Amino acid sequence: MTTSDWIMVGAAIAGGIIIGIILSRVLNAVFGSPSRPEPLQQAAGPLSSLGLWAGVIGGLLVALGIISPTSVEQLPKDLIAFLPKVLAAVILVIATNVLASFALAAVAPAMARASTSLQNQVSMIVRSVVVGLGTLLAIRQLGVDTAVINLGVAAIFFGLAASLTLLVGLGGHRVATEVASTRAIKRLIQVGDQVAVDGVNGIVAAVHPTAIEVSASNGESVLVPSSIFMNHSVSITRGQPLATDN
Repeated sequence: MTTSDWIMVGAAIAGGIIIGIILSRVLNAVFGSPSRPEPLQQAAGPLSSLGLWAGVIGGLLVALGIISPTSVEQLPKDLIAFLPKVLAAVILVIATNVLASFALAAVAPAMARASTSLQNQVSMIVRSVVVGLGTLLAIRQLGVDTAVINLGVAAIFFGLAASLTLLVGLGGHRVATEVASTRAIKRLIQVGDQVAVDGVNGIVAAVHPTAIEVSASNGESVLVPSSIFMNHSVSITRGQPLATDN
């Protein structure tokens, strides 16, 4: 190969990278636009990565054609045969994000009374599992060894089962502790009492199943977990119940 050939090879690789970056940004802008449905916005990241690597691979193929033209004679036919698999993989990625949104919407009512951190953890697990399964199926469409796919699916299901068991156990134990604490302190604290506990000072505005709502002197309402009243020293000044509008 001559020097000009090597320059062309370098230009092909650099051009492929530049085209991939441009294609990635275009796909991200098209699918990630706020006007697009949420599933398409969530698929913008994977699709933009796909566009980037498509440009890089294209540049490498051009470089290979310059180095060894005979090596790429069969590539057009192979690419045409491989294109349906790529399209099927892209469709699976988009469909997976749609299914993940439906799964989160179905789980949300059941987690309505859980803590925010627990809700976020469950949402992350559900989305990761659905998207992970969809990604594995998409990779399988591209012809990756089935044994690897099966091991990945098994790992995801075992991880899901272990995570959900741990989350349900910890979350249920915490809620049960707070409910039991509320039942115990209901006999000691009433609405209208002045309380001071763990740095919170104010008037008890309401007694909720798992927390006590305290109105501070600055007008803010603070939800104090019921277990705090059981595990800390509490100062109580009896007062009249708060007036209610009839």
